[in-house]
Amino acid sequence: MNSKKKSNIIITIILLLTVVVTLFYYPQMPDIIPTHWGPDGQIDGTGPKYMLFVFTGIAVGVNLLMLFAEKIEPKQGSYDKFRKVFDILRIFITALLCGLVLLTIAFSFNPEFANMNSIMYPVMGLMFVLLGNYMPKVKHNYTFGIKTPWTFASENVWNKTHRMAGPLWVIGGVIMVALVFVKNTSLAAVILFVVMIILVIIPMVYSYLEYQKEIKTNEKDN
Repeated sequence: MNSKKKSNIIITIILLLTVVVTLFYYPQMPDIIPTHWGPDGQIDGTGPKYMLFVFTGIAVGVNLLMLFAEKIEPKQGSYDKFRKVFDILRIFITALLCGLVLLTIAFSFNPEFANMNSIMYPVMGLMFVLLGNYMPKVKHNYTFGIKTPWTFASENVWNKTHRMAGPLWVIGGVIMVALVFVKNTSLAAVILFVVMIILVIIPMVYSYLEYQKEIKTNEKDN
């Protein structure tokens, strides 16, 4: 059994378990449930309980979207070069989205179940650590990875950018996990925002600079 089939089976099991748990608790749940948490990790939005099925549907939709991205990839076969990375990410995202459904059920019965930040900061951090660990293994393609005009234009720039971004994202992920120890929720939210901006901007600027270097090198050679 290949990696794609294994991941599809695991994802299907996660989704089915989520639906089973939801159906089991659904009759006992209040009609209005938490649907959103603010920067302080406290509930700041509610909605009808059928939203649980909408959230599960989103998990299904994200999986289909990722598979569709592979299907329409212009460089056919490129995903096979980093199949394991792609499948692990699909499983992680599915588990994350379904975990949010289960957490919503828990918060529905007990609004003081936990501070959501104490859960989401570590989860987000682990996601970036995971992405950073596998980022250098993502091969040149047009639908998955760090997509800038300069990484698209050069496979060499793509590889350099992803090798640089890997350790950067791991460090960013570790910082996110550590935010659980920051008691000032406003400060933690600001740090998270700054870290996210850095993780986006630095690879973008780096890819531009590397592309400019490549152009100059090619001009000298010619």
